[in-house]
Amino acid sequence: MKKAFYILQAFILLVFLVKIATVCGLVTFMELPHGSVLSERSALAEPMRQGSSEAAVRDVVDDELAPSRTLYTALQGRQRDLDGKESALKAEEAKLLSLKKEIAEKIDVLLNLEQKLNSTITANKEAEAKRYKDLARVYEATPPAKAGAMLEKLDLKTAAGITMHMKRDKAGVIWGFLNPQRGVEITREITMATQKAPE
Repeated sequence: MKKAFYILQAFILLVFLVKIATVCGLVTFMELPHGSVLSERSALAEPMRQGSSEAAVRDVVDDELAPSRTLYTALQGRQRDLDGKESALKAEEAKLLSLKKEIAEKIDVLLNLEQKLNSTITANKEAEAKRYKDLARVYEATPPAKAGAMLEKLDLKTAAGITMHMKRDKAGVIWGFLNPQRGVEITREITMATQKAPE
């Protein structure tokens, strides 16, 4: 079988070389006998012989590996699709990591701002408490009738802040000189302020 295959290959090669030589004009001046094996007419006119040469030609023409090649091509296409999806997923993962890092940085900035804000609020509350304590001392030193009249003219928040920081006995004396309605309003403000303080 191999021998016949090699003979067929040699024959095909020889015919191929004759064709090339004919195309190039090398064989045109040579007169080949009419019945010669190499003549073009005899090659075209001679029908294919049955037997081993036909089997060899059929093996070359009938590709037994065609299903395997088709499968291989399909697998290559699938591999390209998977590679594309993998690269898209990696790009998406990189974006998510970048966003995560950006969010973490923003959270850190917000936490720092919150700390600064809390320290500012605490400082303001401490400054306000000191101011009320200082004013409470002034009102404690003022005669109770004048201090009561001044407390009535102040806004509720300030009056309540000063009253809360006064000594009880001094506040009680000044309280006696307040209009009862104004005293109720200041008391409500003090109550609301003490309810908000724990928050």
